[in-house]
Amino acid sequence: MSAPPPVPPSVLSLDLDAFVTVAAAIHQGHAEARATFECSLEAPSPNLGFLVLAGLEPLLDALERFRPKPEEIEWLASLGAIDEPTRQLLHDARFDCDVDAAPEGSVVFSGEPVLAVEGPFWQAQLVGGLVTRALTQATLAATQMARCALAAGGREVIEAGASSAYGLAGGTLLARAAYIGGAGATTCALAGRRYDVPLRAPQPTRALTAASSDVASFEAWLRAAPAHATLRIDAHDPRKALDQAARAIKKLHGNDKWEDLGYALEIAAGDHVEIARAALRIFRAHGLKEPLLVASGGLDEWRIAELRREEPRFAAFSVDSLLPNGTARIARYDLVAMEDDGRWSPRMRLGESVLASGNPGRKKVLRYFDAEGHPLCDVLHAASERIQPAKDARFLHRGTGFTTKIAAASSAPLHGNVMRSGKRVAAAERPSESRARAQAAVASLRAPHARLTRPAVFPVGATAGLAALKDKLVDDALP
Repeated sequence: MSAPPPVPPSVLSLDLDAFVTVAAAIHQGHAEARATFECSLEAPSPNLGFLVLAGLEPLLDALERFRPKPEEIEWLASLGAIDEPTRQLLHDARFDCDVDAAPEGSVVFSGEPVLAVEGPFWQAQLVGGLVTRALTQATLAATQMARCALAAGGREVIEAGASSAYGLAGGTLLARAAYIGGAGATTCALAGRRYDVPLRAPQPTRALTAASSDVASFEAWLRAAPAHATLRIDAHDPRKALDQAARAIKKLHGNDKWEDLGYALEIAAGDHVEIARAALRIFRAHGLKEPLLVASGGLDEWRIAELRREEPRFAAFSVDSLLPNGTARIARYDLVAMEDDGRWSPRMRLGESVLASGNPGRKKVLRYFDAEGHPLCDVLHAASERIQPAKDARFLHRGTGFTTKIAAASSAPLHGNVMRSGKRVAAAERPSESRARAQAAVASLRAPHARLTRPAVFPVGATAGLAALKDKLVDDALP
């Protein structure tokens, strides 16, 4: 049986102002002018030295399926949000833009464009909400899980919060993003079916509280999950629970080999280290082999690293919070160029400072590498510029404003074409492929850039020509 297709998004999930902008563009005469929009991401915390791009494949699927329904168009017209010309334009709408993007699972850095949409202005701006929504939470989830995987040092990390914490539709996509970022498994059943993410079934609290006793609950769970069962040890009386878990295992499987059964104990709260050590003592006293230990309960990358130091026998960590800063909006979707009488004209969003302003013009992003394949810097080039050679490239550092010379061994474009005229240029990539890319990309980072706390800032900058264009547009905007 094939996996169910994702539900096509309703165009009404977009902000109302996106439709009003279509009407305004028609009245101003530039609705059909070609335009380029770029999406860039900003890390919500200085501790996030890198981001793992996720959400791209679901976004491309949504863009291919993007079709306003007649009843949705009529409802917008009934509100007065669109006029008759806009209604007619939306009635025949099909996404017809080109999309360039960094591959899903790429490591990207604050402030640089990760995706560009080019096509008729009205269409390219209309889908901005889809772009930012698809990439924001997925990238945060993938990044958080990549950091947890770094902290776990090769132990399994289980995603355990997406199906219950992130809404009716978002959980599956966030479980997928967590898998790409580095989770070894998820508890979300639909993510397992749709995206082939390995599944785990930890014993929930409700299974404990519904039973007449802990021992009855453990016995029932062992019978329900005869292989790879995980028994939950809560904090109210952990030593009693550990003793009852050991008795239940011995009663039901006393003659079986522990390593064949694969049972685990999930320590869900309390002093994880002391409970883990008590578990080892109690299971030895019952003549059982040491259990596999899983830690859960409000874990993040720092707590995982701490637990590994204090009790290295933890085999896995279950993480139930994927968004380190809640639902922070880290994505910007900026108009950077428009075509006028056959020529491209740069556009720029003005911010509170030059650094906070957008980067104008159609562009290419080059990543430069040293001889060992470690990324050295990312440099934005104007689309019309010649690519700087790796061995003597120069760029204006985004953060410091200084001109920096690099002596790289090689370079490669960060973006590739993923859609032409609203259609994918290649078959959809499997999440496992994106996951392998993410693992390789994180592993290629130099240690200072991969630190969990106070990482070195990865250099992102622009060529002298692109920096001069930005300065000119800033000067032109001044009163």
